[in-house]
Amino acid sequence: MRTVARAACVLSFVIAYGCASGGMPPVAVGHNTTGAEHLAAGRLDQAEARFRLALEYNGRFADAHANLGLVALERGDLEQAERHTRNAIRVNEDFAQAWGNLGVVLERRGRAADAQAAFERALSIDPGLPSARRNLAFLHARHGRFDASRAQLMRLAELTPDDFEAQGLLAYCELRLGRPEAATARASAVLEREPHAAAARVVRGVARARRGDVEGAITDLEIAALDESVGRDARTRLAAVRLVNGEVETALTIATALVQEDGSDAAARLVLASAELAAGHLERAERHAREALRLSPRLDHARVLIASACEARGDLACARAAVNGVEGTGVAAAHAARLRAALDR
Repeated sequence: MRTVARAACVLSFVIAYGCASGGMPPVAVGHNTTGAEHLAAGRLDQAEARFRLALEYNGRFADAHANLGLVALERGDLEQAERHTRNAIRVNEDFAQAWGNLGVVLERRGRAADAQAAFERALSIDPGLPSARRNLAFLHARHGRFDASRAQLMRLAELTPDDFEAQGLLAYCELRLGRPEAATARASAVLEREPHAAAARVVRGVARARRGDVEGAITDLEIAALDESVGRDARTRLAAVRLVNGEVETALTIATALVQEDGSDAAARLVLASAELAAGHLERAERHAREALRLSPRLDHARVLIASACEARGDLACARAAVNGVEGTGVAAAHAARLRAALDR
């Protein structure tokens, strides 16, 4: 399956109340504190006015610059958010929270590498800053770096043990790293305390599907499919489970939508190829399987699907060529062995 999608829920900040306020006029600190309270309550205009008042007393008040960045971010003005946050860093280059906030802004602007560097800089200044560590973990997961994500999430668990979304993502990382037992144990622990944790639902859905509890798997994956962070992966797995359950048209609908949204998703292509094959659409099945193989050359399941489609339309040479490319062990190799035996008869 593919990587974790962007999730607004990981964009968490701790509002600066005075961590960089040393030597500031008390009245400026007061305006900044009141502005932070307005910001927390969603009163953006009043918050902005207070932060600007604070800066009139001292233009080098890093907290106020950082908080103006948060106001701009809440308004969706990413350019201004970056400008204000960088102003805070220029005043105080060791302002960990500002570096963490800058990482969020940069990721929203599509600059993932710069965002990662900003989160890492924040943590080099303050390793105990949960928001930066959380955002770095989710960033790694979104880009398929599940080992790196797991490493950050293990540390985050010690800092914020009640962050069930992060705990769910940790279970999900275990799943993606090929540790199903650890994944299931972590997911079960999370879901006992937070039944709506989407990443943990994906893990439990996979476990239920593997032991034949199709209805339970569908329930978990349908709920997780609504989530921004793991929704796409949940939908891909849901299409596969629906297909195994004989719901070919439903699987086709889900997988087609996934490929239309992102044609570079090899996993979605593979599920769509399987659904097309089950529906008897042999040419479409072969086309999608070949595209999945182009996107992920080590995807032996795609070779098996190509061979199956070729065999079904009577092109035995094509089928042999595809199946002979399958190596190693596992489910795909077992299917390939059966196909070879059938072709040799």
